[in-house]
Amino acid sequence: MVIKILPVVVAICLSLANFQLFDDEKNPPPESIENKNPRNHLTQDSEHRSKVTAKVLSVSEASSKNLTINHTDEKISAAHAEFEPEGEKILRLTWDIVPDAVKYKIAYEDKTAVSYTHGVEIPVQSVNSEIHVTALGFSNNVLDNEVEIRSAETNPAAPLTTTEFDKMSSPPVYLVYSWIPTNSADHYEIQLIREGEILRDYLTDYHPKDDNFDFYDKIPVLEVGEYYWRVRGLSADDEILTDWSEQAPNNTFVVKSPETFCAIGDSITHGGGSISVPPSTVVYNWENYCAVPVKNLGKSGDTTEKILYRFEEDVLPFNPEILFIMAGVNDYRSDILGWDSVMNLAALKEKCQDYGIKPVFITPTPLNPELIRKVRFINLPPYDWQEHRKYICEWMRKQEFCIDLTNALSDASGNLKPELSIDGLHPDAEGKKIIGQAVETWLKKYLEEN
Repeated sequence: MVIKILPVVVAICLSLANFQLFDDEKNPPPESIENKNPRNHLTQDSEHRSKVTAKVLSVSEASSKNLTINHTDEKISAAHAEFEPEGEKILRLTWDIVPDAVKYKIAYEDKTAVSYTHGVEIPVQSVNSEIHVTALGFSNNVLDNEVEIRSAETNPAAPLTTTEFDKMSSPPVYLVYSWIPTNSADHYEIQLIREGEILRDYLTDYHPKDDNFDFYDKIPVLEVGEYYWRVRGLSADDEILTDWSEQAPNNTFVVKSPETFCAIGDSITHGGGSISVPPSTVVYNWENYCAVPVKNLGKSGDTTEKILYRFEEDVLPFNPEILFIMAGVNDYRSDILGWDSVMNLAALKEKCQDYGIKPVFITPTPLNPELIRKVRFINLPPYDWQEHRKYICEWMRKQEFCIDLTNALSDASGNLKPELSIDGLHPDAEGKKIIGQAVETWLKKYLEEN
C-alpha cells in the first residue's frame, strides 16, 4: 500500500512546487553573505512605495565635496598619506560596471565584503591596504577576478551618486535614484530639486546596508526645466549622519519638450539588468544603443492596461511625432489574456491617432521559465504564456508600423535566449543592444523616407 501511495504523494509535491506554493524566498536556507543575492531591483512595482513627504520653497546648494583619487596600481594611492595611520577609517572605492555582474566581492585586510553596485564603503586600518575586487555572476561564477578600482576616497562626508543622466540623451520620466551605500546609514533621504525648489522629499524604506542603493520614483518628471537630485544618510532614528551628496553632471538633467521620438513600456523599456543594476545607468538601457535620441517613458511593472491609463499624462506633455510601444510581457506572465492585451494596445493606437502621433509597435520579449525558476524571486509564468505572446505579436505584425524582434530574441523553443538574460525576464546588455539597434535601423529608414 505504501509503495502504491508514494508516487501519488511525490506527484502532488512536484505539482505544488510548480505552482510555487512552496516559497523558497520566504524560507531560504541560511547562507553566508557571499552567497546571497539582492532583492530584485528591476521590478520595483509595489504600490506602497514612499510618497512625497514634504515640499519647501527654497534650498541651498549641497556643500559636501567628493575627493576623487585615480587608482593607478594594485594598492590604494599614497595620496591618502595625510591621514593618521592609526585607527579605523572608511574607504570608499568605485569601479566600472562589469557586464552581467550581479555582485562584487571585495577582499581586504583578511576580510571580505559584498556590494551589489559598482562601489563600496569599507572600514580599514590602513588606506594603503591591498584590495581586490572580483565580479561575480548570479551563481557566484567569476566574471572578472581583478576589477580595476577607478577611485578611492577616505572618510567621505556624503554619499556618492551613481546615476548616469549625463550619458543619456534625455532622462527617463520615471527616475531611479542610485548611490554607493554609506557605511553608517540605516536609510536615506532623497530630494529632487528644480531651479532652486525642492519638488520631492523621500525617505527610503529600510533594507540591509549592502542592498540599499536605489530608489524608484513613482511620480513622473514631466515639467520642462533644469533638475538635480541629492541624497544623505540617516540613522534608524532619522538623525542626520552625512552631508548632502554633491551636485554633479551625473545627477543633473534637463527636461525639454517637444521630444520627437518617445518610447513607452514596462521595465524592458525603463531599463536595468543583471538583477541588481537599476535603470539609472545606461549599460542595460536599450535607448543607449540607439544613435537617434528616444525619450524613455517606460515604467517598471506596467501592464498594457496601466500604460493605456497613463497615456495622456506621460505622453502628451512631450508631443512626440513617433511613439514606440513595447508592452505585454507583464500581461502574459500574470494570466492576462492575449485578447485583453490586444484590446489595450488597440486603444493605445487609437489614442495616438487622435493626437496625431504615429504608433510603432515593438513585439514584446519572450520569457525563459527555466532561468526564472532558478532566480526564485520572479513568479513562474502560466503554462500557456507563449500562446498569449503569439497572439499579441501576430496583431502587432498587422499594424502599419512594427519592429519584430521575435527571431532575434527567441531560441528554437520560443523562449528568451539564455545567453541574453540572467533572470529569464529582463534582457541584459546584449539583449538591450539588439532592441536598441533594431529601433535605430527603423528610425534611420523612417528619417530617410520623411
